[in-house]
Amino acid sequence: MTGMLRNKRGLVGALLAAWLNLPAAVLLGGVGLVFGGIAGFAGGLYGGFSSASSWLSDIPVLDSLLSGTLLQGGGILGLLAGAAVGAVGGFVGGLLLPWLAVTADSPLEAVGRLLAQLLSAALCGFLYTIYQIATDRWQLKLMGARRPSRRERELIEPILQDCARKMGLAFVPPLLMLDDRDPNAYASVRHIMVTKGYLDEFDYAPEPLAGVLCHELTHWRNADALAGAFIQGVALPLYISYRVCSWLLASTRGVVQFAIAIMTWPIFVTIRYIVVPMQAAGGRAMEYQADQGAVFAGERAGLRTALARFRTNFDGARNSWELSMQASHPPNELRLEAIEEPGVEYPLPDADAPAAPTPVIVTSGLARD
Repeated sequence: MTGMLRNKRGLVGALLAAWLNLPAAVLLGGVGLVFGGIAGFAGGLYGGFSSASSWLSDIPVLDSLLSGTLLQGGGILGLLAGAAVGAVGGFVGGLLLPWLAVTADSPLEAVGRLLAQLLSAALCGFLYTIYQIATDRWQLKLMGARRPSRRERELIEPILQDCARKMGLAFVPPLLMLDDRDPNAYASVRHIMVTKGYLDEFDYAPEPLAGVLCHELTHWRNADALAGAFIQGVALPLYISYRVCSWLLASTRGVVQFAIAIMTWPIFVTIRYIVVPMQAAGGRAMEYQADQGAVFAGERAGLRTALARFRTNFDGARNSWELSMQASHPPNELRLEAIEEPGVEYPLPDADAPAAPTPVIVTSGLARD
């Protein structure tokens, strides 16, 4: 139960989005933005025209010169002001008007509906979390996970047991392997998973392996994966709508696709710009906490070796918005800074960082004029 409530920012975003009218607020905010901008532009033009007529009518030289400037300036200012007022008003109205309408008839009914919404969200999140726990190993196998071989167990299991002992864990989650060339490790709700690429990257050295295992054991002990499952469960109605809308957009073309995009854009905006960034912000805080777990277990050096090796994050972000607001991991350089030992110098370049690539100069054996 503690784990499910760890990511409070993500939970609030999921609750607002799926159960408390957030997509409707986004829709009305967009409508208010457009119509408020149009009304503000028209009002600004009229106000600029009236000001030009009254102020400049007696100045023959400046009349024609400044009247156009006032018209354009008034229109732009009116556009910006109207768009801002319309967007904010529509968004707030979309959030509050349904509840205010019910409250006007019966305050107790409004309270009852709110409690029913919260109870339904909690039940949906709880049932989805139970499903994730029950099917965890099956889902990991669908990802390609497998049991470790004898040699892998002989290498990793003693390190995993030692990390759990130093962290004071009474139970060690089962270990799974993933034949993936990318160096990574994961903590699911019931398992710890290490990729072959991680072992290869560090030439099977025990120190960086211990650092990352302590990091993942901290995630597992804190039930961070359960927190993510609970948030997905709370937001499940919205995520299902998002998947269906994505499939419809990918399956259609032309006018039909455009009509679907017009009808479903509030769902995409809500997921992309509100729900995922709020959940990711909580996830980045969990990453810093998991790093500290490795430090407290005495594996600071191993974790630093792992973090210094990778120049980029583990997200695979494709654009700046994903890299900054939707990233599930903080920048590696900031994570390195957070686990520095007081009083110790850490100059650049880092000793564990990969060597800079040798520049390649293309030459030709042909004689030139």
